[in-house]
Amino acid sequence: MHYLSRMPLNPRRRGTAKFLSAPQTMHAAIESSFPPHDNDDNPRTLWRLERIGDKVTLWVVSERKPSFEPIAEQAGWPNSGHPTWETRDYTLLLDRLMTGQQYQFRLTANPVLSRRNEKNKQQRIPLVKEDQQIRWLLDRAPRLGFSAGDDTQPTFMVTKSQRYSFKHENSSGVSLLKCQFDGVLTVTDPTLLYDALTKGVGKGKAYGLGLLTLAPYRG
Repeated sequence: MHYLSRMPLNPRRRGTAKFLSAPQTMHAAIESSFPPHDNDDNPRTLWRLERIGDKVTLWVVSERKPSFEPIAEQAGWPNSGHPTWETRDYTLLLDRLMTGQQYQFRLTANPVLSRRNEKNKQQRIPLVKEDQQIRWLLDRAPRLGFSAGDDTQPTFMVTKSQRYSFKHENSSGVSLLKCQFDGVLTVTDPTLLYDALTKGVGKGKAYGLGLLTLAPYRG
């Protein structure tokens, strides 16, 4: 079973500002919202932190049902008297996916090109130009179970693109390209799309990248 959770965060709390600037801290807080897994091998949790105007929203897809009290204490409304998040059974949507259906979608991902350098080591090159970012998603769409137009007329656009860097305890620093895609997709393979929705797209999933979400398409 999978769950889709949505939680508004208080934009005036210091913890919210920290979560927005330090994705590794947000990741740790999310993981603390689940009980330990029996095999010490926690299932993949996907998440995305969105800021639109003065509203900040956390989205999470998980195999376990979360309890976000630790996040509410740091960045929510802990004294509201009731949970300030909602969690739904994601399977209800996932099991209804059918070839030919159309959905609005949002994907925040890390578009990179993998190449080997002169030392024959794998190197990830960020794609910073908008046409490269669009091509990156178009190339992957068939393996993700959907179509989204073509080079001449994609059915989506790049709505945000930014580089951000932060320190990580196990390295001198991490630098990622965060790119948001918004548009309309058509389901071509429900099984592949199921995997994309529950396992994520691309690299950087621990840092809030890779979550693909769907919404009804009204035409």
